[in-house]
This record gives sequence, structure tokens and C-alpha cells, in this order.
Amino acid sequence: MRNRLTTATAVLAAALLLALSVTSSASRLSYSSKEFRIVWASLSFSAAEGGVSITCPVTLEGSFLERTSTKVRDALAARITAATVGTCQEGNGTILTMSLPWEVTYQSFTGSLPSITGVRYALLGAAFQIEPGIGIRCLARTSSTFPAAGEARRDSRGNITSLITDSSLAIPTTGNFECPRSGIFSGSGEVFVQGSSTTRVTLSLI
Repeated sequence: MRNRLTTATAVLAAALLLALSVTSSASRLSYSSKEFRIVWASLSFSAAEGGVSITCPVTLEGSFLERTSTKVRDALAARITAATVGTCQEGNGTILTMSLPWEVTYQSFTGSLPSITGVRYALLGAAFQIEPGIGIRCLARTSSTFPAAGEARRDSRGNITSLITDSSLAIPTTGNFECPRSGIFSGSGEVFVQGSSTTRVTLSLI
């Protein structure tokens, strides 16, 4: 009986040590491609207090600083180098291209190591104009104080399948007196390797 207990204890200890070593070693994020493309068929910017809403197709392109990076909160992870807005369903939206490139910082992950389900990023320096009505022009810009943010969702194979915006974060706007005090983003975009509409960026932990 004592031998059986000793063996069982040893096996359990080895399993715990293995789990701890896997968890502690998963300190870095590794991407299959540095260049990425995010496509929203419908991305909405709505007045936080309700009322004004603009929905447009939006595409962002950018690149990670490195193929691998550490999980350090607020660390610069990527830059957005190109942004386009298509024909909006309501009103109009315009990217202020002089503000490019925009910064993307790592915030946190969801799920548990080593099998995380997503990574949260913040978007800083994104500047744009919205026109919710004739003669109404409102400017908005994200910052470290008022960032836009989203979660890159990861499937069981490691593919980043979507980027879900955080609709709880309000971004201040300025302009005409009709402009809302702040607005929020909402929408789910698809994430691909830049130059492809089918190949996903894969995220692994190493």
C-alpha cells in the first residue's frame, strides 16, 4: 500500500510540475505573420448618451513590431498604418490620415494559460471625423486616457478569427454643438493575413 501511495504521489507531483512549467514558459505571444488586416463589414460609432449612430464598413491594416512579444500590459504591440472607410449606412465617416500610424498596445488575455481564448488590445491615436447629419461634423481621437479597445478571439487551432470591440469605452468628441459628448464603437471584425481574404493570423504561446 505504501508503495502505491508513493507512486501515486510521485505521479501527481510530476504532473503538477509539468503544468507549472508549461504555464510559466508561456510568457510570449508568437504570431504566424507580422502583417495583418482587420475587416468590419459594419462598424458602428454611436453616441454614448444615445441618439447619434453611424455604421460603416471599415478596414485597418498594420503590422506587429515583432513576430514574438512578451505579455506586458500597455507594451506597444503593433501599429496601424492604413485605414479606410466605405459607404456608411447612416451619415459619413472619414479617417484623418495625417494621424497615422496608430499605436496598438497589449492589455491582457482571456481564458487560462496555456490555452487562452483571446487577447485584448488598445488602440491609441486613432483620429477620425463623423458626420451624423448635414452640416454636423464631429472629431474624435483615441488616447491612453480614452482608448478604443477590442479582443482578438482565438479558436482551438490558434487562429485569430475576429476582433470584438469594447463598447463600454467612451471616446470624447468635439465640433458642432450638435455633436455628442462622446461615442462608443461596436462591431465584430474579421482578421486575416495582409493581402489575403482567407488566411488567418495564428497566435501561439511559447
